[in-house]
Amino acid sequence: MEGKPPRRLGRFDAAMSLAARAMPGGLTPWIEQARLDATMIMDRASGRSPTPLVNELESPTPLDQVDPLNLLPRRVAERVRAAQRDARMLRDRLILGKTPPPLIERPRPSAASVVSLPGKTPNMARPLEVVDVVRETDDAVSIYVTESDGSALEFKPGQFLSVDVVIDGEPLRRAYSLASACLPDVPRHITVKRIQKGRVSNHLNDTIRIGDRLAVLGPSGNFTVEPRSVNERHLVMIAGGSGITPIMSILETVLRVETGSRVTLIYGNRSWEDVIFRDRLESLRQEFGDRLVADHVLEHPPDWWTGERGLLGSEVLESRLQALGVIDDGMLRYFVCGPTPMMEQTHAALQRRGVEPNRIAEERFTSPEDRSRNAGSDKTELVQVSRGGHEHGIQVEPGQSILEAALAAGIDMPFSCAMGGCGACRVRRVAGDVQMEEPNCLSRDERERGYVLTCVGRPLSPCQIEVEGP
Repeated sequence: MEGKPPRRLGRFDAAMSLAARAMPGGLTPWIEQARLDATMIMDRASGRSPTPLVNELESPTPLDQVDPLNLLPRRVAERVRAAQRDARMLRDRLILGKTPPPLIERPRPSAASVVSLPGKTPNMARPLEVVDVVRETDDAVSIYVTESDGSALEFKPGQFLSVDVVIDGEPLRRAYSLASACLPDVPRHITVKRIQKGRVSNHLNDTIRIGDRLAVLGPSGNFTVEPRSVNERHLVMIAGGSGITPIMSILETVLRVETGSRVTLIYGNRSWEDVIFRDRLESLRQEFGDRLVADHVLEHPPDWWTGERGLLGSEVLESRLQALGVIDDGMLRYFVCGPTPMMEQTHAALQRRGVEPNRIAEERFTSPEDRSRNAGSDKTELVQVSRGGHEHGIQVEPGQSILEAALAAGIDMPFSCAMGGCGACRVRRVAGDVQMEEPNCLSRDERERGYVLTCVGRPLSPCQIEVEGP
């Protein structure tokens, strides 16, 4: 099934950009929001459904990056741009005495950018300093970190870090979400919940100390939002256990940045003692009043409990949505993170309510021990990589991932977490068969459109893949 092409900037965008330039600067956020609202209405009228995910295909281009000259016919606009360049060059030479540099310097990527390192293996971790350790529950610890130079980590709300540790001489990698609000001067932290037979989670819970260093990749992930102060929306968030960690970051960031938005959280746990961020949620509820609803579901509640009891499955979720008065108007966004059975039943419940899948953002994290051990072909396979108009042929050895083979061959490939959790290494399969470790972060729609992840993908036959973008 072919996916919908990304939106091209048109005359409507150019007209709004021109209006923003003509109006006082304080009105720009309101003009931007009006543009986004109008775009959403036009999308729905034309059969395009909005998506809650933020990625390179769906994120709208900011107004200050939209060229008002797009209002003109293309040839006229090109001539005007050429005249502008000539005028700037004359000004620089004759008035300012500057000469143009022979090279154009590319902007430096931010810390949250996708890593793309030619000729390297996907293990380019950097150290973070552990500046505080806070026990959230008996089985969960928050690890506060800064960059090695003491600066704050840059990230988007809901993103995660890939953490590398060595246990008994064996290198291991796990993904842990940043749970702090994405705001200046807010300390950054990941929260790690101990899981049964979880080598890394138990190791971090037992041994992490202030002054330690964590080797990490990222931040990574598209389970996020782009908070805007002018937004007025209702987000429904459904979490189970440690699935609260990315949702907590999104929840608090939205509440603090978007003063007209509100959040409904339905959060399932085994017991009251297992509720991560219990006090923090209560403090936010008192601070934001009816803008935040935090509804707890407990499998083994205490005697005094008056809330919902049982597992957070489809029937319980449907009951809570009705009890909380959540009415889906076709514009609601849902954010879901937790154990796989809970997430599957959540999808079933929302589907019965008529919620389209592309209005549901989800984050799936599993321990690599729980993933399928797909080894791919038992012989060396040829994979043809197309990128930016160039063709590269690589040989992928048995057990080797496509990403590992491509980087070893010196091909500049995009990647970030290198463990199937962020989608940065997503490519389109043109021909051949690729087997991926499951579960991973690819959506149903992406799979149907032929996308695969190179970091957990291994060829079963000769293949051809296409790396999108420059």
